[in-house]
Amino acid sequence: MRKSLLSTAAALLLAFGAAGAQAQVVIQNAGFELSAVATDTSDTFANIGWNNVQWGWLGGASKIVDVSGSQMAQVVGGDVISTGFAAASAGNYALSFDTSGDGYMMLFNDSTQAVVAQAFLQNAGTAQYTSTTFALNNTDTYRLYFGTTPLPPTFNATLNIDNVAVAQMAAPVPEPESYAMMLGGLGALGLMSRRRLKSRA
Repeated sequence: MRKSLLSTAAALLLAFGAAGAQAQVVIQNAGFELSAVATDTSDTFANIGWNNVQWGWLGGASKIVDVSGSQMAQVVGGDVISTGFAAASAGNYALSFDTSGDGYMMLFNDSTQAVVAQAFLQNAGTAQYTSTTFALNNTDTYRLYFGTTPLPPTFNATLNIDNVAVAQMAAPVPEPESYAMMLGGLGALGLMSRRRLKSRA
């Protein structure tokens, strides 16, 4: 009985310890940093090529733009850029990125042909967008799209995107009091089992 209580305690401690673990989806070239694009210049996706950009495009007019050494993607003229990925583990995830201008994002499940998340984007200055949580599994493949859509009142035909991340939402990490209560409860169970064994003897 003592051995089984100890193994139960160890398993519970491991489960609690793993609760705060977080998985990150690897988005290729999520920061749009390319050494081929010089400081304060730009180059189109079509000219740079897919092997370097690691993002697909619809028309090829979209650019990698460098501003004082910091680079971003600039989607222009009705173009669309996209990248594919897979989740390492099933769970709830959230998408975040820096954005300015007008446009939209859509997260699409390639395997089931279903939209997972979508939103219109409109920011005069740079802002960070964080989506609501959505469920991903580790058996399907996904594709993330960004496109331009001029929206009132600004009607900006340019969408800037940078620092794209898809991260798994961590389960709440238990407080120290939770560990103490769990260990206290296991201790009480051990005492009750011991008394029961003595009374039988």
